[in-house]
Amino acid sequence: MLSNVVALRGLIITILLSSTTLYAQYKYTAKSVFYGGWIVPHSKNLDTIAKGAVLGGELALEWKSEPGENNWQQYWHFPNIGIGLGFINLGNNQLLGNAIYGYPYVSMPMYSGNRLAINLKIGTGLSFVTKTWYDADMSRGVEAGTANSAFSFPVNCYLTASTHFAYRISERLSLAGDVGYSHMSNGSFRNPNFGMNIIYAQLGAKYDFLAHNATIRYNTEYHPPVAHEAKAVISGFSREIHYRDHKSFFVGSVHIGITTPITNWYSLGGGVDVFYDGAFTKRPSNDNPLFTRYKIEEDKFTNKLRAGIAVNNEVIMGRLSGIVDLGIYLYDPIKNSYPQTNSRRGIFYSYNINNEDGWNYIRLAIRYKIHNNIALQGGIKLHRNVAEMLEFGVGYLLPIYR
Repeated sequence: MLSNVVALRGLIITILLSSTTLYAQYKYTAKSVFYGGWIVPHSKNLDTIAKGAVLGGELALEWKSEPGENNWQQYWHFPNIGIGLGFINLGNNQLLGNAIYGYPYVSMPMYSGNRLAINLKIGTGLSFVTKTWYDADMSRGVEAGTANSAFSFPVNCYLTASTHFAYRISERLSLAGDVGYSHMSNGSFRNPNFGMNIIYAQLGAKYDFLAHNATIRYNTEYHPPVAHEAKAVISGFSREIHYRDHKSFFVGSVHIGITTPITNWYSLGGGVDVFYDGAFTKRPSNDNPLFTRYKIEEDKFTNKLRAGIAVNNEVIMGRLSGIVDLGIYLYDPIKNSYPQTNSRRGIFYSYNINNEDGWNYIRLAIRYKIHNNIALQGGIKLHRNVAEMLEFGVGYLLPIYR
């Protein structure tokens, strides 16, 4: 009887010790996973042709933040930085084909136990697709009604966000998985451009290598150096409003705003935007009489301008910032230039996003500070979930010190 008690006590001690094993730290992590998901159709074309599962795989390399190297890292719990490369079949070889994507990402710890870790992973990059709208060919039995309206250009932006899970099964080897959402589109650089949204799951393994004895150092005295930051950003690019135009138009914007830090990693503010869209010529045009979304009587400069005010949200990671601007138009001549509009509208009105742009806009952007006062910015302007234009530009930042 005594021997059984001793054996049971030894078993309990062994379990407790094994569950609190201290593992060495490693600088890099290599990951390989299988990919499975499905397309979320948001156009008639995709609803017709997106029937199969999305299957593929992804490889990734991560490296640890150097604790104490930059103060912003401690406010994000010392995130990992990574690069991912994936290949997926989009479930319809004839019309949708395959996609290859690559993207840098940030993986921020949400929970970290001895064996289980849960991270929030956000990334953006580029994708290449093998099938586009222009693969619709009557000689091959593909009509416009069943064509690939998601892509009209092979190179597209790639955005993804996921919850990442890792369960350690040995000192270096872990089971790894993600549940997430991704989006691919060209931001109306070419049309049609409904883009593609995919809900996905990943499952595989990751392996840690290169021993690294980093010591976490917190700087409790650190605070954002400025009370406010004024900024002016000028951007430009081109877009195609309808594929039957067979040409692109210059688009651009000027943003002037000011933000103030709410926490060490988030700033809130407001600003003024002026947009130029060269696509707002006379519509329907003589070259494209079948495109009737807009009813613009004459080609004049004032029809190509819009102006608004926006709430500016800025998520800060050192020199890199993620931008989410939510705005409303104060000047918008296009709101009265739709075939179904019979009266002049105010600032706010009801509308159908499938037929009109609406009274509000969204800007999603990434800004990188290349100097104390100079930054590069790239992003996309949307009306709800419909992309209007891509924006690439340069900004001047004016800190207002405490």
